[in-house]
Amino acid sequence: MVSIIGPSYTNIQNIAYGRNDDPNQAFKSQILYVFLAFFAMVFFLKIPLKQVSGEGVKHKKLLNMTSKMPEILMFGSLILCLIMYISSLTVKLPFVRCALGACRWLNLGFFQLQAAELVKFGALFYFAKICTEYREKGGFSGKKEQETTRGDGVLRNIRYNYQNRTKTTSVKKQKGKIGEFTAGIKGILAKTDGRVFWLKFILTLGAAVFFLVVAQKDLGSALPLIAMALAMLLVSGARLKYFLTIGVAGLALAVLALSSPHRQERLRGFLQGDSSNAYHINNALIAIGSGGLFGVGIGNNVQTAGYLPESITDSMFAVIGETIGFVGISVVLLFYYMLLSRILKVADCTKDSYYQMVTVGIFAWLAGHVVVNIAAMTGLVPLTGITLPLLSKGGTSLILNMAIIGLVLNISQYTMRADLTDAERK
Repeated sequence: MVSIIGPSYTNIQNIAYGRNDDPNQAFKSQILYVFLAFFAMVFFLKIPLKQVSGEGVKHKKLLNMTSKMPEILMFGSLILCLIMYISSLTVKLPFVRCALGACRWLNLGFFQLQAAELVKFGALFYFAKICTEYREKGGFSGKKEQETTRGDGVLRNIRYNYQNRTKTTSVKKQKGKIGEFTAGIKGILAKTDGRVFWLKFILTLGAAVFFLVVAQKDLGSALPLIAMALAMLLVSGARLKYFLTIGVAGLALAVLALSSPHRQERLRGFLQGDSSNAYHINNALIAIGSGGLFGVGIGNNVQTAGYLPESITDSMFAVIGETIGFVGISVVLLFYYMLLSRILKVADCTKDSYYQMVTVGIFAWLAGHVVVNIAAMTGLVPLTGITLPLLSKGGTSLILNMAIIGLVLNISQYTMRADLTDAERK
């Protein structure tokens, strides 16, 4: 699909911005991304998720060095977003690329990295880690669960060894006032595990949503992130009252998000289908409708010749509908169903609680992209910019999508043949 509509898309960009790019540039760059994505998938497929008995000191040191990797990925991506936000407000930095009214890309010269994808990637492991820790402490059920022996791995990034809470550190062994203060802080944290967990969860999620929605004006990327965090909470066993509280906070944030003029225009276009603000949605529906049952055929697309905005990225589903019709769309939806259902199957059969969380997060990530993109292209929800996984043109999105699929393939090697209950998993 990228090779079919790439030349017309590039020609339109050349006319609009006065450039002289190669008509096949989109196809060539996407081929490069496909190779990089394949290597990313193989890399995450081959990473050892379990510590092999008899490993040397170097292997153990490596595990200790990566014990904070979820925090590094999460907060590193947020710091990167903060730098890009400051760059958009003050002096533009050379490694920050701004387009479409927002600074969303990190320019590495030969490659451009979208910060939103890095935030989702870091959030995948960070939320899985804190939810698993809290669940194993009995935070969601109210009962402390028995500890189990689990293998260590590079992506697990934490050893689930909790000290007996009946053992207290003697303040006398601490030297000076600094030692007493440290011991007091540790005691407070030990007594308020629930508050600490929700503080970590809410503040981190809120910061990520702020940078994506407000700073980068990318509501589409924030929706799968929120779905991922809520899915992990649901599987962890969080009670209904927590979801209601988060829902109320989400409505308040939604009101703030609608304060942006371009989002108000999109909402107007959704509610008033015949207005000028509905240009994108109307042309997407025309593309899908003109495809009919079997499509207009390869090379006969009309909407991609300047009528349908972002045809090669956000509007790829509409282009597929025009090219191969309702039958082709049904096949694409069937493939997505097969992929997502197998990911859920891996989560059901995963023995390790942490990797179950990671798999559920990956499912919510991909499903969020698929649902939001297709719903926007068919006029079911207001238009928002978000890629269609594995089909839309995009480097960072494709590479990370393949990487997390490789991780699911890796986790599937440690599953049971039958679905596991929570009791069996523990």
